[in-house]
Amino acid sequence: MHPISRQSRAEAWLEAAALLQGEPDEKAYNLILEVKDPCREATHDKAIEKSVDQFLRAHQAQPVITVAETIFPAAEYKTHGFDGVLKYPDSIYPHIQPLRANNWGTYALRMTRRLAVEGPPLNPLELLVKKLKRELSNPAPKRAVYELDLSLEPMELSLYDPERDHKIPRGGQCLSHISIKLGPNRELYLTAMYRYQFFVQKALGNLLGLARLQSAIAREVGISVGPLVCHATMATLEQGKGEGGTLAWVKKDNAKLLNECKAIVAAAAASPATTNCDALAA
Repeated sequence: MHPISRQSRAEAWLEAAALLQGEPDEKAYNLILEVKDPCREATHDKAIEKSVDQFLRAHQAQPVITVAETIFPAAEYKTHGFDGVLKYPDSIYPHIQPLRANNWGTYALRMTRRLAVEGPPLNPLELLVKKLKRELSNPAPKRAVYELDLSLEPMELSLYDPERDHKIPRGGQCLSHISIKLGPNRELYLTAMYRYQFFVQKALGNLLGLARLQSAIAREVGISVGPLVCHATMATLEQGKGEGGTLAWVKKDNAKLLNECKAIVAAAAASPATTNCDALAA
């Protein structure tokens, strides 16, 4: 097990990527990141994200923001609020479904539409927020008794669909489960479980999307944001090419990227950091 705890998303990502770089095959089992302040965006955090983003674009891979939007459509939230997010299956997904990268769906789709055994489809994210509001109206809300299936007690976002996903040998759906908990001071905790996580082309965007989801849920129910935990049962500092891309990168390219990011942190140590507590900010 490889636990890492850092203040910001970028800091946690960089330490995890450096750890993977030191592994013989650049892979690790059970890599667990805790981001203490998932909404933090200090100057050096933004610079790291920009450096990774430029690397991905140069290799024709999905940029950080695109990866984040597959988890939580922040652009829709800013424009149309939470109701706009809940309409994602009909308003956004039909326009991006033809893309090869989305042929299995998106996480945002699975959070906002699920077929029911009887009756119309369910909206798991909507049900989750409603239950949180109901619990928070109590003097002592339940904090950790939500380990039931989404269709029954929706405080868990189960994203792996055995019926469809067992046929996919690689790629597609990697985020398997999202668990929401109330902290001791009614802050919102979020834990995400990944069956496999690519740390070059996905992990930083994953953390951004999860932080935005966490921030939006907390805002909708009127509480603060707690830590974000991301558990990858297997993680890799991969080589190769982006989905649909043709420009491959190799081990030395990964090393160059990490050295750039480490230099950013070293330079920032001499100056005070600024923070932005709104993970939904542009």
